[in-house]
Amino acid sequence: MPKIERLPYTDMPQLFQAADSASITGQKQYLHGTRARLVLVSAAALSGIASWRVGRGEVDVLALAAVVLFVAALLVECALWKSRPDKAWYDARAVAESAKTLTWKFAVCAEPFPNSLAAADAVKVLIDRLGNVGAQYPHLRLAPVDAQMVTEWMSVQRSAPWSERRQVYLDARLRDQKAWYTQKAQYNTSRSNQWRVALVGLEFVGFVMSLLQALKPGMPALSGFVAAVVGAVVAWVETKQHDFNARAYSAAVSDLTKAEARLINVEEEAGWAREVNDAEDAISREHTLWLASRSR
Repeated sequence: MPKIERLPYTDMPQLFQAADSASITGQKQYLHGTRARLVLVSAAALSGIASWRVGRGEVDVLALAAVVLFVAALLVECALWKSRPDKAWYDARAVAESAKTLTWKFAVCAEPFPNSLAAADAVKVLIDRLGNVGAQYPHLRLAPVDAQMVTEWMSVQRSAPWSERRQVYLDARLRDQKAWYTQKAQYNTSRSNQWRVALVGLEFVGFVMSLLQALKPGMPALSGFVAAVVGAVVAWVETKQHDFNARAYSAAVSDLTKAEARLINVEEEAGWAREVNDAEDAISREHTLWLASRSR
């Protein structure tokens, strides 16, 4: 069997593919909606810094523009409230990650799918476990994906020699996941620093605008708009949670590095099954922390 460094998406079971697709869709809808709402509110604040009256001075066009922008922001907020894409994002991600963990345990003969378990019995246990995962989120609408619950790769990998299963798990699960966490930790650290610099810059601009407004009569009241933009940026940073993600991913890299060292030194299959469980627990801890932070 050729070396696998990253498991193809199509080799994962139907539940994972459906939940992963639903999670990505929910994430995009939630982030796009949140960004649109913050931009609309900031634009409404900008409309309030001046006045443009028409029709004998009875109608303030900019004030009407602010009304339209606030109504648009309200509609976006109501749409998010009604559809709850954030809940779909979190719940579907929980299902996908649980399905992925069960898939790898099945494929490499870890608990609760030891090598001593007959193939048919292992499949039955897997289907029952995947069913229990889905049952925890009865209101979750999964994406319609035409795929198998037990893919060909899962069955073939399970029947492979222990040395091959061991290497595939180390390369395509543990090291691939560690590389992903490392990349994400670096990305979130960088973005966190960028947003901090942006906030400091905006707050300095607000300070200058407020000072000029206090000392120079007739100076446009831009400080309110800057304050609205600062608030929007803070809300966006809280939504993205770059600081928290950077710390969580860095901790996960450390845990997986330790798990990798233990797995490399395993010399018999019984110990291997236990170490795989510990490695999957390390991955699950990161996701559990992420889910808890998102569900606050």
